[in-house]
Amino acid sequence: MNAPLPQYISASRRTDIPRFFGNEFFTAWQNGEITCDGGYGRSYTVSLRRENVLGYVFWSKDFSRFIEHSEFGNLIAGNNAIFHFTINDCTDLEPNVPPLSQRLATLGRLCDRVGPQRVLWRFDPICKYRHNGRFVSNFESFFEILPHIKAAGVTRCYFSFMTKYVKHGKRNAEFGNFDESEKSDISCHMLGAAKNAGLTLYNCCNPETLNLAPGILQAHCIDEEVLRETDRFGVHQSLSQKPTRESCGCYESRDIGSYVQTCPHGCLYCYANPR
Repeated sequence: MNAPLPQYISASRRTDIPRFFGNEFFTAWQNGEITCDGGYGRSYTVSLRRENVLGYVFWSKDFSRFIEHSEFGNLIAGNNAIFHFTINDCTDLEPNVPPLSQRLATLGRLCDRVGPQRVLWRFDPICKYRHNGRFVSNFESFFEILPHIKAAGVTRCYFSFMTKYVKHGKRNAEFGNFDESEKSDISCHMLGAAKNAGLTLYNCCNPETLNLAPGILQAHCIDEEVLRETDRFGVHQSLSQKPTRESCGCYESRDIGSYVQTCPHGCLYCYANPR
């Protein structure tokens, strides 16, 4: 049997592995492989042996437990890794996410451990939802959070406007759609503040935003440029773009999460939660 080609491992777009399934990840990492539920009665096994892994892309709303795990230091000592840290502040839509102050403290510890160049801030998604009888948005907390991101040394911010799916109508929230003028106003305000703070703003899967607010860049959330620049071991290989949905700019990776690993954060806007 041919040895698997080295690849980047995504953990994960499908659920919050660092927060809720970190122990399972580290056990699999120590064993050198992980078996994932692919749905529809299918499963697949992915090698986590060092010679088969170019690096890791971690995604979470709360890295606090992950970075305190006894094996975290060994993981980052021997592997490339970048960290997508989603930091919003909307208790209406994020009922089980820790308080903002705790997550900002975790951000500081994470940057101290891995370096801010390996931490990517996700202010995502921007939502329009009904609250007390009228539609409001969660975007204004961007300006409260931004100074803390700057202080931590993080220089990239990724955002998107919420994409609505049928399952969102079954949840305890009523979501609205942003019109073009609203998207333009929000994007321009965010862009101006980000520039003043020394951050580059990237939009994920809303291509119209790039024209509404010139200066915002197309997001590649799994970004070959970032992976190449943060490669500490000389293992990076040229990647092909492999979008996961329309207008996605991501490069190729292998995701080791599963939709059956339901995330207890319970965010009402989540597209990964099957319920």
